[in-house]
Amino acid sequence: WYFGKIKRIEAEKKLLLPENEHGAFLIRDSESRRNDFSLSVRDGDTVKHYRIRQLDEGGFFIARRTAFRTLQELVEHYSKDADGLCVNLRKPCIQ
Repeated sequence: WYFGKIKRIEAEKKLLLPENEHGAFLIRDSESRRNDFSLSVRDGDTVKHYRIRQLDEGGFFIARRTAFRTLQELVEHYSKDADGLCVNLRKPCIQ
């Protein structure tokens, strides 16, 4: 699910391919903030983007109230519970 340094528009094109379904997602490097990431999620016929911030002491969060030690833990949490996202994460984007 980690796609590295791809642009927002590329993420949208990939996620909107017919083989990807509602809830498909990917994580990419943030275009605007070094060391941050973006979570891109397919929501029906659109794609929503969420900034994943890094904590100074280590760890990651989308909403400051819920921090995770690793991106894997973040993905696992939002796969079980949308917890404020448009939809819970389902399958990783097909490359």
